[in-house]
Amino acid sequence: MQTMRDSVKFIYEKREAVTTTISQLLLISCLVMFLGACARQGPYSVDLLYISPEKTSVADKKTKSLLITVAQFNDVRTVDDKRVIGKVVKSDGTKILILPKQRMPADAVTRVVRHYLNSEGYHVSSRTPDWNLSDDTIESGWGTIIVGGNIHEFELICLKEMPIRKYKARVKLSVVFSDVAKKKMKFKVNVESSPSLEHIRFTEGKMTEVINDALAAAINRIFENREVHQKIKEIAEEKSDLEKK
Repeated sequence: MQTMRDSVKFIYEKREAVTTTISQLLLISCLVMFLGACARQGPYSVDLLYISPEKTSVADKKTKSLLITVAQFNDVRTVDDKRVIGKVVKSDGTKILILPKQRMPADAVTRVVRHYLNSEGYHVSSRTPDWNLSDDTIESGWGTIIVGGNIHEFELICLKEMPIRKYKARVKLSVVFSDVAKKKMKFKVNVESSPSLEHIRFTEGKMTEVINDALAAAINRIFENREVHQKIKEIAEEKSDLEKK
């Protein structure tokens, strides 16, 4: 009987020891993660990417013959450092900067506009000239249409609070479509987007998701404007009429 009691006591003590060990390990893991999160002082970084929606070509025979050049977009944000695209604000008020991993905002926006035009069936030049959006500075070697623009806002703010983390992005662009031969602006469109997300997790992946949602929404709004494609068609028709004379 005593032997049985000793065996039961041993099993309970063993189980209690294992439970205590597991609890201690979990506590240590949480402490390490907490201290690691608190210790970070360097900037966060996100990839500026764009996945275009599947679409059919909108360019017809006439517009496909046009050569469209996309100029480098101008970053006119009123910030001291153009590399900075946002900040993480911790619960104690500490602010940590957010930087792009590879492409700067101007490079990312320019690349996305080129990609969108290509995906819609237009013939896009491999050149990417600098352009200040003035009619007087349009060069004859820029094809039929020159597309350029300004980046007014490109920002991601993350509030790192407990228990919910809040992400909010804002992208604001102005885009110009000009007739190269006439050195004349045909159309200007202003777009902006400001998606947000609330989540219990705080990761660079979530930051990347929100800022790229903002970029995609802004770009999509440019080309969802029917007048953009209408102006491109008008230039194509004018070019065709001139060639017939």
